[in-house]
Amino acid sequence: MNRPMFALLTAFVLLWVIGTVNVFSATFAEDMSSGSAYGHLVRQLVFSALGLVPAIYIFKRGYIHLRKYVKTLYILNLVLLLLVPLAGITVNGARRWIGFGGFTFQPSELAKLTIILCAAHILALLLEKHKPVEFLMPLRTDSKASVWQRANLYPHPVLALALVLAVPVMRQPDAGTAIIILLIPVLMLWISGARIKHVKYQILVALVAAGIYLGSAPYRVDRIIAWWYPWEYEKTLGYQTVQGLIAIGSGGIMGQGLGEGISKFSYLPEAHTDFAFAVLAQEWGLRGSFIMLILFSIIIYYGCICAGHCKDRFGMLTAFGITMYFGVQGFINIGMVSGALPVVGVPLPFISYGGTSLIVNIVTAAVLLTICKANYDEARRRAAVLYERPVTSMRDETRSVFRPGNVKK
Repeated sequence: MNRPMFALLTAFVLLWVIGTVNVFSATFAEDMSSGSAYGHLVRQLVFSALGLVPAIYIFKRGYIHLRKYVKTLYILNLVLLLLVPLAGITVNGARRWIGFGGFTFQPSELAKLTIILCAAHILALLLEKHKPVEFLMPLRTDSKASVWQRANLYPHPVLALALVLAVPVMRQPDAGTAIIILLIPVLMLWISGARIKHVKYQILVALVAAGIYLGSAPYRVDRIIAWWYPWEYEKTLGYQTVQGLIAIGSGGIMGQGLGEGISKFSYLPEAHTDFAFAVLAQEWGLRGSFIMLILFSIIIYYGCICAGHCKDRFGMLTAFGITMYFGVQGFINIGMVSGALPVVGVPLPFISYGGTSLIVNIVTAAVLLTICKANYDEARRRAAVLYERPVTSMRDETRSVFRPGNVKK
């Protein structure tokens, strides 16, 4: 097992262990009132087992095998998203789940992985054919095309596909997940060579549209107000944000002890889902919070190394998209709970309770590990040949072998 794969696997396993323990700590009191202290814990373990089945299959077959199912996965995910308004389950005023056989499934969580694979597949095809990649592109380039068809006014197909998935998610409503679905393809386009300076005016228009969207619903305005003035509305709009800050602050450096945090006892809403980090910070203290930041930083660092050592474009873009998936979600959730960002309902990977989220996280982690396993050893062997010496140091290992300046003439 190579070093990046070992580091990533260790980080994912530790996150799963910490998350499972944290879910049990945050829910045992609630479960006791229903007759068993292990209800959420058992479901967490069941969902973990369900996630391991496709994860092991992907790990054995290889990530290239996924390219054949990208179109099918996208269509299936879109159909499920369109079914949510018709046959979905409403919880806390939001209709995001489809129920069957006593279980619930959240299609918007699967949409995050779906759009990563779709974007990687489309962009890889373009890069393999040496075609330019930009955020905006013409509909047609032939001589019979009109001026409007030749103009660079139309979003790249990757962005269009992401928007098609994001719109039903916004209507659930789930703005946080919709942001993730749109943001990751934008980052993947940028890493593929798309230039931001070409769309600077369009970005301003998009920001204005986002502001209008945020102000179009009273509950979104309330969240912005609660973010800016949490202590002035600590009994009403800012209650959840304030309770999260109190939980984090009361943990101190060493924490109150596992299972000893008091905020989860009817003080902190969504203590085991979106605000699971607040429970962890209260019981594990600053050291626990620091460990979380280290683990997500390890995933980002070694995920980027894995992407840089891929021998094919699809693997590189998929690895980068998955790295951003974990990194962006992790830091948005931590920022949300700590008051640095408004509450947007983005779960913390492996830490927040949620069956669909956990299954998707396990499968996504397996894809990244598969890419790392398939490419990193080969990249090191090629690097040794190019440098005409063995790769022995960490600095040599992390150096990109695709950088033209590193190749001997």
